[in-house]
Amino acid sequence: MEKLPKTDSEFEALFELVYKRKIDASQLTELRKQMIFDQMKSKRYGANLRQKGIENSFAKPKIKTRLYLGKTVGGKKVYFHVEFSRYGIKCSSTVDLYEVAKKMDTFEFDQSGGRAKSFAGQYPTRRKGEGNLTKITIAWLLAFQHICTFRKVGHVDSIPSRELARELMYLVMPEVESRNEKSTFYGIMWSTVIEAWELPAAEDFIQYKSYFNSLVKTELKEMEIASAPQLKREEKAS
Repeated sequence: MEKLPKTDSEFEALFELVYKRKIDASQLTELRKQMIFDQMKSKRYGANLRQKGIENSFAKPKIKTRLYLGKTVGGKKVYFHVEFSRYGIKCSSTVDLYEVAKKMDTFEFDQSGGRAKSFAGQYPTRRKGEGNLTKITIAWLLAFQHICTFRKVGHVDSIPSRELARELMYLVMPEVESRNEKSTFYGIMWSTVIEAWELPAAEDFIQYKSYFNSLVKTELKEMEIASAPQLKREEKAS
């Protein structure tokens, strides 16, 4: 599907294959045919990428990701690691995030661009724009870590729900690999993993979201309490 079909019948057959409906190619200008052909190539490419992503996701018993958050006041880099599998999600970090949260005022968030995310053993990728890493990000990660550890909500018989996996993957999973077809990560994204692993739908979605939000609020409150002494010292110094 690299070149525009030479005959109207070939164009019509290709159009019907992609869109499952007929078209009269004789009524189209060459420019219009080229535009439709480019759209068909894009649609087929997306479908092929997703299918390959599902196959690659199915072949992986585990998927490990890494998110770079920033540096402590001592210059130590902080990464948040997540290991996804069909049977559980494990979260960890190079520096205890509870300790990072206690010293949020001195933590240097990564502001080099979009968030630096990577699969294990792969180079990190960044989206264009700002990373928007804040104390809320830390609170989210702590909430996810708690839920994945204790499995009281967001799980079905201790199996991660698709909603939990989707939200955490969206936060920590790198951009889809769409250039190197030989890569074992080619086409993998949160939606292909959920489909390939057949993760169950959350039976307690409302309870899960309510619990998650309460954890986030608690973590943010703890951060405020931890920063209060520092603010008082600054006020006295001024």
